[in-house]
Amino acid sequence: MMTESEVSALFDAHDALVKACVDSILTFAEFSLAYGDFPNSYALDPQKAPVDARAVLRLFRKRLAFHLRVAAALSGFRSEDDAVSSYGEAGRFIPTIGLMRLRELAARYPDFKAEPAF
Repeated sequence: MMTESEVSALFDAHDALVKACVDSILTFAEFSLAYGDFPNSYALDPQKAPVDARAVLRLFRKRLAFHLRVAAALSGFRSEDDAVSSYGEAGRFIPTIGLMRLRELAARYPDFKAEPAF
C-alpha cells in the first residue's frame, strides 16, 4: 500500500511528463515511453483497492480521472515504431495526432484534474 505522499509523487511525476510533452520538451515518442501504461499499471482504483488504501486513493480521484483520459486518448499510439511500419507513410502522422490529443486534454483540464467518468 502506498502512502498519500507516494501517490501524490506518482501523480506529480506523470503530470510533469504530460506538461513536458505538451510544452515540446519531450518528443511524443519519449513521452510515450516514459509514461508507459500509467495509470493502468498501478493499483490506483479505490473500488478495487484494499479497504485500508481506499481513503488515500479517493483523495486523488480527480487526478486519476485525468490520467485515465490521457491513457484512453493515447491508446493505439503507444508503439510509434509499430504504427509506422503498420501504416507506412501515414504512420508518420501518428505522433502528431497523439500530441494533438494530449494538448487538447491539457487545455481542457489545465490543473490535470477531471471528474470521474462514472
